[in-house]
Amino acid sequence: MIRIAVCLLYLLTFSAYAADLNLLTDNHPPLHFQQGGEMVGFDVDVVRALTERTGDRANVQQLPLLRALHIARSEPATGVFTVLRTAERDGLYQWVGPLLDVETALYSADSTRQPVHSLLEAGSHGSIVVPRKWLAYNYLQKQGLNNLYGVETPEQMMRLARLGRADYVVADTLSIATLAREEGLPPSQLHYQIPLMQQGSYIAFSLQTDARDVARWQEALDQMRKDGSLERLKQRWLSANAPR
Repeated sequence: MIRIAVCLLYLLTFSAYAADLNLLTDNHPPLHFQQGGEMVGFDVDVVRALTERTGDRANVQQLPLLRALHIARSEPATGVFTVLRTAERDGLYQWVGPLLDVETALYSADSTRQPVHSLLEAGSHGSIVVPRKWLAYNYLQKQGLNNLYGVETPEQMMRLARLGRADYVVADTLSIATLAREEGLPPSQLHYQIPLMQQGSYIAFSLQTDARDVARWQEALDQMRKDGSLERLKQRWLSANAPR
């Protein structure tokens, strides 16, 4: 009877601390994307693992990234994954991470094009296509490039590359191959040129989210890193030989 009472007390205490959270994300394979009517990917598996460890419940919903970030500016119990943490965004959210270190790079879309060694060099060799909603677009704008061509989605960017209407594209090294394949573009046609940005990716929770919930997620993520489960998810989704 004592054991039963202790177990019931534990369950009641556990339930009292469990949170109902809204987790918003966009389409960015292989990190988070729709497959067979459900969200899958590396970051989706990380979120699920964190809910298992914390006992929290997460309602995952797909939205455009900028809209998701806007919602998370004011809604309690709301987070967005995954978000590159920048100085401009730092004080606007509570952060859990990093989940990954992400390198964004410049790729040529023509195998016959000579390698470039700087943005100045690339700026005089044809158009650089990049989605306007990406941080990389703002970064490149600040470099004063006059050959920058903004599009709405990464799918449009890859489509232009496939049609021979983009000289350079911009993407992170994790997703470039998947984005290319989804538009029927052989990844081997894209050639790494120069690195542009290196940042950590995070879950960004609203400032109105209970700080204890955020701290619990950060602790659970730290445990995943220590026990190797985070690395195993990376190998499953992000290894060069992993199925897509």
